[in-house]
Amino acid sequence: MRIASFVYRQYLQSGGLARRFWSLPRKILIHLLGDPTCSMQVHGRLLSMRLSHSLPIYFHDHPCYDRLPQRIAQFIKRKSGHVRLIDVGANIGDTIAAFYTGPEDQFLAIEPDPNFRKFLIANWGANPNVRVISDLCSSESLEGTYRLEEKNGTASLIPSTDGLALRSRSLDDIVKDDGFAKHANILKVDTDGHDFKILAGAKGFISENRPVVLFECAPFGNAMFIEQATETLERFHQAGYGCCLLYSNLGDFMGKYDLKELSAIKNLFFYQLLTDALYYDVLLINDQDVGEFFQSEAQFFADRVADRNLRPSALKAISG
Repeated sequence: MRIASFVYRQYLQSGGLARRFWSLPRKILIHLLGDPTCSMQVHGRLLSMRLSHSLPIYFHDHPCYDRLPQRIAQFIKRKSGHVRLIDVGANIGDTIAAFYTGPEDQFLAIEPDPNFRKFLIANWGANPNVRVISDLCSSESLEGTYRLEEKNGTASLIPSTDGLALRSRSLDDIVKDDGFAKHANILKVDTDGHDFKILAGAKGFISENRPVVLFECAPFGNAMFIEQATETLERFHQAGYGCCLLYSNLGDFMGKYDLKELSAIKNLFFYQLLTDALYYDVLLINDQDVGEFFQSEAQFFADRVADRNLRPSALKAISG
């Protein structure tokens, strides 16, 4: 682990030719020595992961990448005093690290991939406020077999006649069996293309609790992507949410969109189909709190404008 961690840190801290140099031993360790375990700082916590996991690279190279959960957590902490998170697609536990604000927080981490779950338990298993379950979340509860496809720290589960036997359960069913989850105030979903199905299976929980919801919105080869994304947002509107906030995959804010009129955001979904390099994160907050959070986000991104003379106009533009 020490050698793998050292090589990864050198790779991250280098630039230009030096990074190219350190990419060679990293590749050798990944491909010839079985992708060893390393330990890297993410969201202020030392997390164990495979050397091939790309999260530290994105986190190091893009200043807004994966920082939104921290801002959400701080906002919820101010409003309610604690974070209660359901994390669907928990991976190695990096989202828990992002949302963690203190020992009073509680987490239900759902991760069906046994390889990621091993690291999730290693990183958080000793914390009594983190409960890990291995169910596959979907729109309904049933049994099935799935083939795992992993790449650079993400995984997809593909239905298959042979492979990993998993129990698929709707989030509504999971919540019924879990006392903590019934009162969760944040739902995060990131499952590489299965997000719409998971949210369809959480209609009861979402309508009753109106939690903050953050989910990944990406086509992943889905020919019905625009229709399913639109239907998902329409269900949120029916559940009482008035608008959503949209972010790029690198964490840049893209705007606030009214859920009563989806034509503008549908155009963005169409654009998303035209590029392989872009996906969106969609954030929904109940109408009582969304205005306050939106203003804090407007201020945060306006403050990122390098030219101080442009900051007032940037703040006016994003708040308009």
